[in-house]
Amino acid sequence: MAKQMFAGIPTVEEMNAAIAASLAEIESDDTLRRELNEGRPDGNPITLGPRLPTAADWADDQVKGATAKASKWLKNTTHPKKNFKTEALRPEAQERYKNSMQKVIAEDRHAGGMKLVDEDETMKIIEAGGETPYSSGVTRRKAKIQRVVEELHGQRLALTQVVDRMDTSTDEAREAKMIANKRGLQAIGSKRRGG
Repeated sequence: MAKQMFAGIPTVEEMNAAIAASLAEIESDDTLRRELNEGRPDGNPITLGPRLPTAADWADDQVKGATAKASKWLKNTTHPKKNFKTEALRPEAQERYKNSMQKVIAEDRHAGGMKLVDEDETMKIIEAGGETPYSSGVTRRKAKIQRVVEELHGQRLALTQVVDRMDTSTDEAREAKMIANKRGLQAIGSKRRGG
C-alpha cells in the first residue's frame, strides 16, 4: 500500500479528491476491495478483519450501545459536569455556533433563547421521559442508520484508505493525519449534501 502524501495538512478539497481517487482504486481492484470489506485471512501474524463494519453491523452496534448506555445517558444528562446554559452562553460557544451556521445569524437569537431557559424545568422534562426516549429513539431509527451508513460506506472506506496511507513518523505528521481525517469527513458530508 503506497503512502498518501500531502504538502502539509490537506484541505477539504484535497481530501475530497483523495477520497475520490481512493474510491476509484477500490472499485477497480477486486483484491483490495475484498480485503477492505472482508479482511485478510492471511494477515501476518494475525488474521485481519474488515477495515469498517458492515452497515448492518454498524446499525446493530449503535442500537445495542444506545440501549446499554441508556441509564448512563439519563444520569449524565440530568447531572451535567458543566452548566449547559452557562456553557452555551460563553463567547467561544456562541462564535462556534455562528460559524457552523455559516455566519448567517444577524441577530443573536441563540443567546436570547438560552437566556430564557429554565434549567430545572429542562431537567424535569428529561427525567419525566426517563431512559426510554434515548434508547428507543436510536432503536426506531435503526433502518435509517443502516441506510445512511450504506450510502456512506464506500466513501468512508475510501477515506480510511487515504488516512491509513499517511505518514505517522512525527508528531506533526500524526497531527496532519488527524486533521486530514476530519477534513475527509467534512468532504464526505459536503458531497452528501450536494456541495
